[in-house]
Amino acid sequence: MILKPLIIVHRYVGVILGVIMTLWCLSGFVMMYQPFPDTTPAEHQAGLQPLDLSHCCAANPVADDATATSYRVEMLNGTAVLRTIGADGPKTYELATGAELVKLSEGAVKQAAETYAAGNGINGAITELAPLTIDQWSVQGAKRWQPLWRAVFNDPAETWVYVNGKTGEIVQDVNGHERFWNWLGAIPHWLYPTVLRENGPLWTQVVIWSSAIGCFLVITGMIIGFSRLRGKSGAWWPYKRPMWMFHHIFGTFAGILVLTWTFSGLLTMSPWGLFESESAVSRDDLGGAMTWKDMRAAIDAVKIDETANLVSIRSAPQLGKPIVFAQQSDGGKIRFSPDGRAPFDQPQLEASLKEKGGLLATGKLETLTTEDDYYYGHKEAVDLPVYRVTLTDPEQTRVYFDAKTGELAQLADGTTQRYRWVLNAMHNMDLSFMRARPVWDIVTLILLAAVTIACATGAWLSFTRIGTDVSRLKELLRRK
Repeated sequence: MILKPLIIVHRYVGVILGVIMTLWCLSGFVMMYQPFPDTTPAEHQAGLQPLDLSHCCAANPVADDATATSYRVEMLNGTAVLRTIGADGPKTYELATGAELVKLSEGAVKQAAETYAAGNGINGAITELAPLTIDQWSVQGAKRWQPLWRAVFNDPAETWVYVNGKTGEIVQDVNGHERFWNWLGAIPHWLYPTVLRENGPLWTQVVIWSSAIGCFLVITGMIIGFSRLRGKSGAWWPYKRPMWMFHHIFGTFAGILVLTWTFSGLLTMSPWGLFESESAVSRDDLGGAMTWKDMRAAIDAVKIDETANLVSIRSAPQLGKPIVFAQQSDGGKIRFSPDGRAPFDQPQLEASLKEKGGLLATGKLETLTTEDDYYYGHKEAVDLPVYRVTLTDPEQTRVYFDAKTGELAQLADGTTQRYRWVLNAMHNMDLSFMRARPVWDIVTLILLAAVTIACATGAWLSFTRIGTDVSRLKELLRRK
């Protein structure tokens, strides 16, 4: 008696969600190998000019006691600039004059895009340069990047470069290959078209409720599937028609996997505040803010040191101590304090942790030479060794410091730990026993194929069966 209404509900919900869930599965194949476009730190560094500190710091852009969570010195169109992130948001200043950059000319924007292109091997000229409010590839940060410019290059890769018209920073780049595959990957998988994603609250609710209804669809399907594993005839597979049989078999036995992926996708949105919790320590506790006085002294120390091939200097305060890194064009980085070069070692870390006190002082410090559950690589390698500090809070927060530089490599608090198991383990199949490639590829492809068959056959059957229902309804109405 209950089963028949359940079948009807499952059928009609399947019409609405079946296609979306099939798209989630198919786009998952693409997302295994093609992520959403992003300008990486390596690309950003490659696009920088050699650092010229000869006119730094002729004028103070900010007061000596002004603090910021981040300072960064680099070149912009041949001029050294200071980029800060503080309580009043990101700002950029010319270090020779101390003047704040408010808006770049079109020529300056073009030069910034061409410099980035040259450093990253984009061999082409700009054929189109125009401001824009938002598009598909800038949707993640368009509001905070305004005024935003898009430079279209005629290189073989058909590259587009996005420039913040106020600061001259390159905020995004995307080529034709990435644009094509993301229309088949991340955009349908995340329900990410611009018209929806630009309204953040609406997009969040659409994803949450689509996933929640998808979970309901899978659960009802599994109940029906298991209840019909053996029909009145005693046959394990009561359906003779191939499409029905495939959906019954794959839906019943791969259903738990479909549910796992759908439910974990729901949880990645942290619906209704499920994952929101206060961390035992924050990144501010582990880093701290620096004053401009300390930053300027560190810059002077770098100048005196005459380090070669520099492209940037960035602040990286560590456990309250003012530290900066001088980044070289070959990827090397040298640690400085306001007093000069500042090599890092374990006794220095131990002393800093004791000075901070509290949980950090009582945590267990270990040297990690292999990956663990929260500090590991999958598609990209991680730096080893690292120092791991396990705190004594209820969630056993883990803090990882780079053994060479002392930089914070990872903070695995309670929220991060939950996301690790929900997103990486349940949704991305990122488990230690199958993380090595091509093992991960083979297992994931097989499992993804199974759930795709379950979802695709279900969507097809829902549409065809409802088509039959509509035809019967029309025939009934004609008879009346």
